[in-house]
Amino acid sequence: MPVFKNIHYRDIIRHCLFWLAYILYQAVTYKWNNVDELGFQLPPQIIGVTVPITIIITYINLLVVMPWLYSKRRYVLYGIFFLLMISAGGLLTRLLTHLFVLPWEQVHDPARYKQEIKTFWIPIRIARLSFEMGTILTITMVLQLMKDNILREKHLRQIEKEKFTAELNLLKAQINPHFLFNTFNSLYALTLNKSDMAPGLVLRLSQLMHYMLYSTAGDEVSLNNEINYLKDYISIEQTRFADRVDISFQCSGVGADVKIAPLLLLPFVENAFKHGIEEGSGWITINLNYLNGHLFFKVENSYTGKAVPSKPGIGLTNVKKRLELLYPGRYSLNLTKNDESFEAELKLGL
Repeated sequence: MPVFKNIHYRDIIRHCLFWLAYILYQAVTYKWNNVDELGFQLPPQIIGVTVPITIIITYINLLVVMPWLYSKRRYVLYGIFFLLMISAGGLLTRLLTHLFVLPWEQVHDPARYKQEIKTFWIPIRIARLSFEMGTILTITMVLQLMKDNILREKHLRQIEKEKFTAELNLLKAQINPHFLFNTFNSLYALTLNKSDMAPGLVLRLSQLMHYMLYSTAGDEVSLNNEINYLKDYISIEQTRFADRVDISFQCSGVGADVKIAPLLLLPFVENAFKHGIEEGSGWITINLNYLNGHLFFKVENSYTGKAVPSKPGIGLTNVKKRLELLYPGRYSLNLTKNDESFEAELKLGL
């Protein structure tokens, strides 16, 4: 049955412990009420009537009535059914006690039998039994709602995690084609001129692709490896542009144990080459510093007004999304352009 498909053995153990505690409570209460002393006694009324009926009514409420009415927010109708269930439970408990427990006590516990009222209809006792059953139903209902809420929150967190992973993987997947587009353009330019530098460029490109495919599968990579990756990329672009580009790359303060999300810095360098040098000559300055757990990364390039597109490129758009996903509240990104240069400045807490 669908109702039982998600029941785990730990749930069964918890339910058994709950009902054991309920039986102990009933036994202690019965002894206290009848002899005015604290003790433990399990009469037939508790074992054969009170506990079984309470368990049946409880699970009717948890497995049938709550999913049918409460979960669908039909609270008024649920309240009516709740009152009907505890009233029926009280009446049934009293009826079975009158029909079976009293005859048993007449034979096996005459002293107790003499104290009992022999009439079935005792409104105050039926009301008390109904109230006790209502208390148990309320407690189990609250526990069930708490459990459902915990499972719902856990499920929502899992969905958010899966969404986060899927979106992040999509953004990473979009970076790779963008990089390939630029680097193959570089290779194409060399092959057109039958340059002897083309084989070396192919080798560097192979090394870069190996890094992208096999070294960036995890959530983080060494910042030193990422810097070496940038240097290889810059070397490829320098081969392509030759004396058309004047580039400076300064790096300091990076330790061997510093980690960063893979392929996070590349789009800034790609953007500098694509929009700063693509249609002419120019300069690029890159500064990377790591200090007290913070990365300071600045890329500045020359450009002419026509070189900058009206819409952000795929690279910078993706890196903004990745920063928000991976480092929310731990980064600042400023993009500044003036008449002769474009500057991207990233401050990132690692």
